[in-house]
Amino acid sequence: MGFLDSLFRRKGATAPVEESAVTPECPHTAVTPRWDSAADMGKTDLVSAYVCEACGGSFSREEGAGFVAAATERLRISEEGRQERMGH
Repeated sequence: MGFLDSLFRRKGATAPVEESAVTPECPHTAVTPRWDSAADMGKTDLVSAYVCEACGGSFSREEGAGFVAAATERLRISEEGRQERMGH
């Protein structure tokens, strides 16, 4: 790659690209409920924990319910904006 090195005025071999020192925090927008038994499945008051599908984090019922409520609110606001743009 001598031609490209001289074109871009690079001297020697290229340095490896450093990874960002800051890892973005997971927004936990893809949480799924977990139950202790199959008989409890589908009953929101019996959820034992929530697991984030993106990062694998596990959260209490209260924390997970908060993430679900926030996602629901974002969806509601997004839908309202879409309806306004469509003129409905």
